[in-house]
Amino acid sequence: MPTEFKKYFWDTEFEKLDLKANKRYIIARLYCYGDLEAIRWIKSVYTQEEIKDVAINSRNLNPLVANYLKQQFRLKKEEMAYYKTVVATNYEYWRVNG
Repeated sequence: MPTEFKKYFWDTEFEKLDLKANKRYIIARLYCYGDLEAIRWIKSVYTQEEIKDVAINSRNLNPLVANYLKQQFRLKKEEMAYYKTVVATNYEYWRVNG
């Protein structure tokens, strides 16, 4: 992975990241925090199916990225772990008791 992406993995031992073993983490992190260069790099290294797998299975997306990937792969919210997690979170409890 290019060393200029190290800044996106501030809480991780960058040198120990494995492109295959940590692909879900890498893809999600770069989509959420990376720049256009990082997204281009993802698309050159990982297949569309690997990126779609992240869109479906990752809860570690932000709302903008989740929506983008939902649109890109024509997914339904019910198919995506991110949206299932958001629905399962009881925001009303925290709004009232927070």
